[in-house]
Amino acid sequence: MSRQLWQIGDPAAGPRQFADHWYAGTDARPSPYSPVDRPDPAERGPVFEIGRSDASTHWPAVQPGPLDAGHGWRPADATIRFDAPAGSEELWHDLHLHALASHGPCPDLIVTVNGRRGLVLLDPVRDDRAHAPMPPSPISGPIDRVVPLRPGLIRAGRNEIILTTHCPEEVEPDLTKTQPHLPHLGVWFGSALSWRGLSLAAGTTPAEPTLRLRPTPLYVERDGDLFELVDLDLTAPHGFAVGTAALRVGSHELASPVAGVDFGDARIRFAVPARSDTETETDAHAALDLDGRRVELPRTPFRPARRWTLHLIPHVHLDIGYTDNQAKVIELHNRNIDRVTGILRRTPDYAFTVDGSMILETFLRSRTEAPTTAALEAIRAGQVGVNAFYALFLAGVASLEECYRAAYLAAQLGRDLGLPIRTANLTDVPSYPQAIPSIVSALGLTGFFGIANHTRGGNPDSDTLHLLSPVRWRGPDGAEVVAYFSDSYSQLRFMCADPPSLAGMSASLPRYAARYDRPDYAPHDLPIVGTHADNEDVADGYADLVGRWNARYAYPRLRFSTIADYLDAIRPLADRLPVLEGDGGSYWEDGVGTQAAAIARYRRAQALMPAAEAMSALVATADPTVRPDVSTLDEGWRRLLLGCEHTWTAAHATIRPHSADVIDQRDWKIGQIDEGLRIATDEARRALSQLAELVPTEGPALVVANPASFARNVEIEVELAADERVETLDGTALPAIRLGSAPGVVRVRTGPLPGFGYATYAVRRDTAPSREATARSVPSSLDTPRYRVAFDPDTGRPTSLRHHRLDRELLDPSHGWALGDVLHVTGGGTASGRGLGDEATSLNDIDPALPSPQLTVNAAAMQAEGARRLPWGWEISAVGAAPSLPVVRTTLRLHDDTDRIDLTVTLVKEAELAKESVYVAFPFAVPDPIVRYDRQQGWVDPVRDHQPGACNEWFTAQDAVTVAGPDLCVAWASADAPLFTLGDIVRGRWPRTATPSGMVLSWVMNNYWWTNTPASQDGTVILRYAFTPLSTYDPVAAWRLGRDLRAPMLTNLVTWLDKGASTPRRPAAGTLLDAALPSNVDASVFAGRRASGIVVRLRELAGTAATASVRHPHTGPGAVALRCTATEEPVESLPVRADGTVVVTLRPYEVVTVALKEPA
Repeated sequence: MSRQLWQIGDPAAGPRQFADHWYAGTDARPSPYSPVDRPDPAERGPVFEIGRSDASTHWPAVQPGPLDAGHGWRPADATIRFDAPAGSEELWHDLHLHALASHGPCPDLIVTVNGRRGLVLLDPVRDDRAHAPMPPSPISGPIDRVVPLRPGLIRAGRNEIILTTHCPEEVEPDLTKTQPHLPHLGVWFGSALSWRGLSLAAGTTPAEPTLRLRPTPLYVERDGDLFELVDLDLTAPHGFAVGTAALRVGSHELASPVAGVDFGDARIRFAVPARSDTETETDAHAALDLDGRRVELPRTPFRPARRWTLHLIPHVHLDIGYTDNQAKVIELHNRNIDRVTGILRRTPDYAFTVDGSMILETFLRSRTEAPTTAALEAIRAGQVGVNAFYALFLAGVASLEECYRAAYLAAQLGRDLGLPIRTANLTDVPSYPQAIPSIVSALGLTGFFGIANHTRGGNPDSDTLHLLSPVRWRGPDGAEVVAYFSDSYSQLRFMCADPPSLAGMSASLPRYAARYDRPDYAPHDLPIVGTHADNEDVADGYADLVGRWNARYAYPRLRFSTIADYLDAIRPLADRLPVLEGDGGSYWEDGVGTQAAAIARYRRAQALMPAAEAMSALVATADPTVRPDVSTLDEGWRRLLLGCEHTWTAAHATIRPHSADVIDQRDWKIGQIDEGLRIATDEARRALSQLAELVPTEGPALVVANPASFARNVEIEVELAADERVETLDGTALPAIRLGSAPGVVRVRTGPLPGFGYATYAVRRDTAPSREATARSVPSSLDTPRYRVAFDPDTGRPTSLRHHRLDRELLDPSHGWALGDVLHVTGGGTASGRGLGDEATSLNDIDPALPSPQLTVNAAAMQAEGARRLPWGWEISAVGAAPSLPVVRTTLRLHDDTDRIDLTVTLVKEAELAKESVYVAFPFAVPDPIVRYDRQQGWVDPVRDHQPGACNEWFTAQDAVTVAGPDLCVAWASADAPLFTLGDIVRGRWPRTATPSGMVLSWVMNNYWWTNTPASQDGTVILRYAFTPLSTYDPVAAWRLGRDLRAPMLTNLVTWLDKGASTPRRPAAGTLLDAALPSNVDASVFAGRRASGIVVRLRELAGTAATASVRHPHTGPGAVALRCTATEEPVESLPVRADGTVVVTLRPYEVVTVALKEPA
C-alpha cells in the first residue's frame, strides 16, 4: 500500500490553481494575454518547500521549454524540496506528474533527484476535448505519468527534486538570435507544459523495463535513398550504465548504442529504409542489452507512417475591431496584401489566403495602380486566395439572404476582374448551421472551411469533426460541398511555436499527423491552417519555412497553399470521403445577448431589408419610369453583414469596460446596425411613395403593402390627428383603437392582403373619434372565443390557458415560472471582479477545473395594470421591476379571430457590471416534446440533428420554434431576441447532448463573455413574441407565424402635399407579382444585380418536394427566365410559357434563384 509523502495541487483543479508569473519577468495575473518583459538570464525558477510554500504562489502554472523564444530558447527549472522519513532510501517511490501539453511543442523533462538525472518522456493522450485545451492547439492533451524512483534515490532527511524542461534537438543557431515575433503574448505562442498537479508516494517494485516501437512520419533522404525515422522508447526504472539496441524491420537489421540512465526513459531513433508500400504491415522485433540484461519487444506488426503532404496555409484572421479600432484593422489587412505581393516577388511558391472579400474591396479602393495590379495578378495566378464571404459572420444569426449577399462582392469581383474566388470560410466562430453546405453549393462555390476557435465554444466531443475532415457536408436539400473543419487558426504557431524552429516542427508535426494516420482516413494531405494571429502584420510571412523544412526532411513534404489548393488536392478522393450531415448549434451567438437593444434593431432591419428590396423591385415593374436604388440597397446589406460579424468591441472590454477604445469600437458596430435599419426604412418608404403615385387617391390616404409571399391579416399602427380615421374607399370605417402609450398613434385592422399585395384606404374626418380602450381590473378568469384564461389578479400573470377547440391546457405550472415572467439571474461574478481571476466559473468557458456558478433566479415583481377590451380581442398588461430593470412591462394580447397569442415585453435596463442574465418564460404544457428550431434551410431537432460537439445549452432561431407532442404542438416565435434555452437557464454546463423541454426561455440578455463583448448594457428594448397551438407539427404554420411577427406591413400616409391630380395607373388594391405558390414555398423578390429585371428566390419550407410558378412581369417575345446561382450567375434557361408563366420544381428544403430578365 502506497504512502504519500507530499502533493502539490489537485489534478482536477488544473493550471488555474498555480501561479503564472514565473519565467515571465512580471507579476501579472494569470492570462495568456499577460504582457511579458524580455527574458532575464539570471531569473531563477521557483523553489517549492513542502510544508511551507503555497501552490497558488510558488508553483508555476506554465513551465516553458528550450524551444520557447519568449523564455530565451533555454530550459526552465522548477525545484521541490522536502523531508522524507527514515528508511526512505530502501523503498521504491512513485513520482506522479499531471500536466497538459499546452503550448506548442511540449517539452520533455529531465528529473534530477538528489543529483541523479533521468529523462522523462511526456506523451499527451488526447481521447477527446474534455481537457478543454487553452491555447487551442490541435496537439495538446493531458499528461498523466508515473515515474518509478528506485531505492536510494529518495533518502531519509532532506531531498531535492529538480524538474527541467528538455528538448532533444537544438534550435537552429540563426533562429535563436531573433526576438519572439509577439512578445506581448508571452508564452501563448510558445513551447511549454502546464501543470495540473504533482505528488510523491512510497510505491511498490515496478515491472521490468518496457519497450515501445513508434514509426514517425519523418522521412529523410540519404544518398538518394529514403529512410523513415522510427523511435524505440525505453522505460528503465532500474537504470543501467551501458546498453545496445537492435531493431529488425522486415529484412532490415539495425543497431545503435544506448547511453546509460539512472532511471526514467531513453529514446533510440533509427533510420529504417523506407518501403514502397506504406499500407501493409510487416514484422518488427527489437532487443536491448542493458548491462548484460536482455530486454525484448516481442515480434510486433509494423506499419510505416503515412507520407504526408502538409499544406501550410498562411492566413491572418480578420476581426473587424477587437485588437484595435476598425479603421486601423482594415488598413492593416490592406497592408498585408501589399506585404504578400512583395513576398511573392521573392518567393514565388508562397501562398496566402485573405480572410474576407471586404479586405480586397477596401484594398482596391485605397491603392494605386501598381499595387492593385500586383495583387490582382497574384489572385489570378492562384497564389493568393480570397474568402468568398464578405466578412466572418455569426452564421446562425444571419438570415439566408445575408448569407447569399455575403458572397455578392466576391462574385462581382470574379466577373469584373477575372478572379478565381472559389471557396468560402468562416474563421473564429465555432458553429456552423446545417444550411451552410446548401448555401455554399447554391453560391456556385467548390468548398468550405470552418476554422473554429473553441474558446467558449465546445464540449468534450468537439474534436470529432476535426478528425473526420475533410468531409462531404450534405445540406438539408441534399446538396453537398467538400468541407474541412479546422481545430483552430494560427495552427503553425499553436503547434510549432513562434518563431517556428525545425526542432519544434519535428516534435509537433508528427503528433499532429498521428491523429489522422488511420485506416479509415483516405487523404495523404493535411492542412496547417493559419500562420498569424488576429489582425497581425504578416511581416515576412515565414516565407523561408518551407524551404528550410524540405531541405531537412523528405516527408512530411511541406508546401505553401491556399484553402483552394488544399481542397483541390483532396477533391479526387471525394467519393471516399465520409458524408456529414447536421447542425453545429449556436456557440458564440450568445454574444448577441450582450447588446439586446441593438440586436432588436438588427432583427428589425434584417426583416425590413427584403421587404424594401421586394417593393422597390415590384413597383419598378409597374412603373417603367422608376428603378430601385440598388447601390443604396447594397450598402444596406453591407451594413447588416457588419452587424452580424462576430466582433463586438475590444478584446479588453471586460477588463477595462469604460475604456474609450471599448466604447468607440462598440459604437462603430452599433452604428452599422443603425445605418442598415435607416437604409431599409428609407428605401421601403421610397418604394411605398412610388406605389402611392400609381394608385387612385382623393386627398389623404393610406397605402398598405404586404411584402411577404403569403396572404396576411393586416394590423398596422399609424399616426393620425385626433379627428381622423381610416376608411375603405367606399366610406366604411375600419376597426381602430388609439394607443394611450403612444399619443396620436392608432392601431388599425384592415382586411387580409395577398402575397405581394397592396390596398388603398382613405383618411377622413372622424365625426365620432375612436377612443382609447378603457382599462378595467384584471379578472381572475376570462373567456374569449378561443381560450379560457385564468389570471392572478394582483400580478396579472396568466396561471392557466385552455384552448377551447383542442380542449388542451397550454401552460404547465410545474415548470415553476408563469407565462411572460421576466427572470433576472445573478451570480458568476461581482461588479468589481466581473467573473475574472478567482471569480471565474464555468460560465466563462468549458474547463473541467472551473467551478459551477452559484446562480440566483428572481422573477420580476409585477403588479397588474389592467385589462382592455379591444374591437378584436383583449389586452392584459402588468408593470413591475427587477434588479437592473427598473421598468418591466408585459402586454398579453388575445384575439377573437385567431388562435395566435401575442406577448410584448418592454424592458428598461440599467448598466450592471456584475454577471447577469435576463430571460422571458414560456412554460408550455407539452410533456416529453420534440423541439425543432428553424435555420436558413430546414428545421433542426437538436437531439437528432446536432453534430458531435455542437452547442446544446442555448439555441438560435431564425423565425420560429416548435414544441411538439403526440397530440399538441405549440409554435413559438421571437421577433427581436433570437436566443432561447430549453428547460433551464444557462449554467455553463457545456453538455454533450440537448435535453428537450416544454419550457422555452427566451434568453434576452447576458454579459457572460470575458472578451469581445461589452461588459454591461443599458437602454430600452421592446420584445415581441407570439405563439399558437397546433394539433400536430406543422413547419409551414410555424414559419408563417414567425415571419408574420417579424416582417412588417409597409405603410405610406399620403398627405395633401404628396399628390396633386394624377392619372391612376394601378387599381386601388391588387398584387404586384402574379405567382402560384403552394403553402410550403416562400418567395422573395429583388432587383437583379447581374442583369436588368427581377430575381425571385423560391424556398421550400416543409421538407416536401414542390412545384411553383411565377408570371414574368414582361410577357411577350423576348422574355427570358434563367435558373441561377444564388449570386445570379446563369445556370440554365427556363421555358417561359405563352402567358408568361415560369414553372420551377424544388427539392425538399431547396432554394432556387430565378432571374426574370427584361426583354433586350
